[in-house]
Amino acid sequence: MSRFQLIENAPYFADIQAQPEAVQKLVSAGVPLATRSLLDEMAKFDRIILTGMGSSLNALYPSYLRLVSAGFPVWHEDTAELLINIKGRLKGRTLFWVASQSGESAEVVQLLNELASVKGDVTILGFTNYAESSLGSRSNILFNIQCGPENTVSAKSYVNTLLAAGMATSVALSEEIDPEIFQLPKILKTYLENWEQCYEALDSAIAQKRIFIIGRGESMAAARTGSLIIKEAAREALESLTTAQFRHGPLEMASEDVAVLIFDGYDDLRSLNSSMYKDLIRLKANPIWISAEAQPLHPGISAPALTSQLTRPIGEVIVMQILTLVLANRKGDEPGKFRQISKITTIL
Repeated sequence: MSRFQLIENAPYFADIQAQPEAVQKLVSAGVPLATRSLLDEMAKFDRIILTGMGSSLNALYPSYLRLVSAGFPVWHEDTAELLINIKGRLKGRTLFWVASQSGESAEVVQLLNELASVKGDVTILGFTNYAESSLGSRSNILFNIQCGPENTVSAKSYVNTLLAAGMATSVALSEEIDPEIFQLPKILKTYLENWEQCYEALDSAIAQKRIFIIGRGESMAAARTGSLIIKEAAREALESLTTAQFRHGPLEMASEDVAVLIFDGYDDLRSLNSSMYKDLIRLKANPIWISAEAQPLHPGISAPALTSQLTRPIGEVIVMQILTLVLANRKGDEPGKFRQISKITTIL
């Protein structure tokens, strides 16, 4: 058997390789006119709630940070927790950004039911891959993420949700759409055609079983999604934390038995993350610097060359996807093959 036979025959790997095409379809379609019209009126809402489950929620996090920075009254909360006291979350005119690849996740369907029964001025902007789904058909405005069918663990659906939400956020903030997105399909295609380079770098860099993924700001979307999909696709346990959270306790675990993947981030965040890298070296742990920069601060793993606020988290999660392949292949497992769960979660 070829070293990579289990990987290259896996439907999950096919989804990873299909991401450049899915991104190109979304970029070519752009932000729908109805969505643009809604986003032009964002300032009229009293509360804006970004919600979803799992990687769909993580994909909305960079948009949450941008909207908060612009002064919008915005929340970011998983849908299950949102349902605990949904009526208390409504205030005046409330806009829900709801993300679900299938549009049929149990929590999202329940949220739609709850919102249909409450009295209030509620608008739903749905991000989904299926217009005929519960979310697609019951949203006031639909933003189709255009990723096509997906086999197993979220890959292209996550990337396209993150990108769609980022494009929508640019419209809401009256900003030009980041020009780097037009280079995104080509950059991802080139990187994924040479995925073995990242695989070998990760395989060589990580010998430890105890692994953390840390970062700051927008990078937390990739850190949290990386932690999630590694549990799903490789069935390995690891934790994602902000760099600051890691310093508040888990740093006590630092030793030669611990590997810490660090997303470099940008500007002042990079220098803060660099301080953690140096501390981990001093404590004899194994910090692994992940950077899209041509001249990174520290040697480590090269992510796709995407450095803007919108595209950097996409490049970062590609590295996490390849890490799932490394960890599954070490055990002789097919990556991304569900054993206990299914693609759509239907139980609350």
